[in-house]
Amino acid sequence: MAITIKDIAKKAGVSITTVSKIINKKDDDISDKTREKVMKIIDDYNYVPSALATSLVTKKTNTIGLLVPDISNAFFAELARGVEDGANCEGYNVILCNTDDNP
Repeated sequence: MAITIKDIAKKAGVSITTVSKIINKKDDDISDKTREKVMKIIDDYNYVPSALATSLVTKKTNTIGLLVPDISNAFFAELARGVEDGANCEGYNVILCNTDDNP
């Protein structure tokens, strides 16, 4: 099971708020020693923030919906691929829906 922010706080002997501030780079009031200790635990356990939790806090999902009329048409397939490539470069995910020419 993946390590949580609560687990990191417990291992570092700090509060969940402290870990959150460090992860979100709002840690001006945190000592370098504490920051380094928390970051070492984050690195050691390969912690990755939950995308769902982040989206709930930021109210952003970084997801784009793309509707195409006919994905079997080479033009729309290439268009979808281009949109997805560009979106991924900017940190967005794409959800593709084929409408079968049905508005």
